[in-house]
Amino acid sequence: MAEAKACKRSKNLKDELSAEDAVEEMGCRMGGYVPHALAHIREHNPELAVVIKELDRVMVEDGALDRKTKRLIALACVAVRMCEDCVYPQARVAANYGATKQEIVEAMHVAVVVGGVPSWSVAKKGLSQVFAEMEGEKTTKPVAKKPAAKKKK
Repeated sequence: MAEAKACKRSKNLKDELSAEDAVEEMGCRMGGYVPHALAHIREHNPELAVVIKELDRVMVEDGALDRKTKRLIALACVAVRMCEDCVYPQARVAANYGATKQEIVEAMHVAVVVGGVPSWSVAKKGLSQVFAEMEGEKTTKPVAKKPAAKKKK
């Protein structure tokens, strides 16, 4: 019988970073938004919140795909998976990353092609909320005035 090899034990992520700091960083990187599920995980399973922060790195950093595109893909995925509570957070973060209503709708078109019309049905509440917020953001943002042209002498 072979002896068990002694493996080097690395520090746990939770030893390096608190759940509070992990979730705060994720919220900051998602445009100041912390999904309710993530806040709940932080409260009830802090170690998992730290692990999620490490996994989420792929979503909040640009790579071959930019982070907006990644969130639009994630939106389509959660809709196909029929996770009603997941739609709003993915759409909200995509909008925070600059996604337009048209881009969000097109991502949902993909979800419907892959998962059927029930994907849209599951998503309609979260999408309506994000679209209303996006409309409100358009109307409340100050309009930048163009500087007055200098008169030629």
